[in-house]
Amino acid sequence: MKVLFFVAHPDDEVLGCGGTIALYNSKGYDTKVIIFTNGENSNLIKNSKELSKLRQKESIKALNILGTNDVEFLNLPDNTLKKELTNEKLIEKLKLKIKTYNPEIVFTHSDDDYHPAHRNIGKLIKKIINKKIRIYTFYIGIPFKATKKNNPKLIIDISKFKNLKKTALKEYKSQKFNFNYFRNLSELKDFVYGLYNNKRNVEVFYKW
Repeated sequence: MKVLFFVAHPDDEVLGCGGTIALYNSKGYDTKVIIFTNGENSNLIKNSKELSKLRQKESIKALNILGTNDVEFLNLPDNTLKKELTNEKLIEKLKLKIKTYNPEIVFTHSDDDYHPAHRNIGKLIKKIINKKIRIYTFYIGIPFKATKKNNPKLIIDISKFKNLKKTALKEYKSQKFNFNYFRNLSELKDFVYGLYNNKRNVEVFYKW
């Protein structure tokens, strides 16, 4: 089983689906993460080039903890990524990557996430993905999203991997200012959705 994850920034992959990545790796699945930007605008104190390299290293370390060694950075500018929706060169590049990797499942941001870069990545992947591939979306920064009620959810029990996810999140040391909020929110979501589903901790995804 091959599973491909598309995210906007380093750390989105662990905040949104770190437990799922760890679970899939424990089952012997082949997992790959593609990160669009380096998140160089997340810390205004640090030099952007220096921060880009640092954030890449943090994601690689975090994903290695979860069992993923295949990480690719597209090095796009850290902005809303709206222009990328019509960037034909990028679109063809992504189509080729999907075709080459040939995943059975794709995870990415929801196209109505609060963050513009997240939304636009979701729209872009939705636009180019083969309909034969199962695609699931997730939210970051929104505790309990009420939309898409009628779409079937994918509920992943990550109880056995909760601590591993927490350990991976600690690798993002450059994100001191608002990262604790997102990390705590991620843990709260996993816990509350776990209660809803008679589990200790779950990650919830929506199907397109």
